[in-house]
Amino acid sequence: MQLETIRQLPEYAALTRARKKIMWPLSLATIAAYFALILTIAFHPTTLGTPIGNGVTTIGMVLGLGIILFCMLITGIYVYYANRVLEPLTQAIVKKAGGKQ
Repeated sequence: MQLETIRQLPEYAALTRARKKIMWPLSLATIAAYFALILTIAFHPTTLGTPIGNGVTTIGMVLGLGIILFCMLITGIYVYYANRVLEPLTQAIVKKAGGKQ
């Protein structure tokens, strides 16, 4: 099947819309989280060095760990969405195109 024929399939259009629907919000959330941390480092570095309680753990360490956990959550959301929405659409396109599954 020709590439242009595949692009005209309704499943292909649905796949493209579904990818954009999840891609932009997750990308923007990740970029916003990173920029928030970087801007905090740039303009309020002493705040990040403030210890939490009487220990050696600082606010910056907690925020850094928070960014890592947030990105893991974002990845999990994408994987869940890809398995539930994107993969069935991809399989339908492959089936109509006569490819292997």
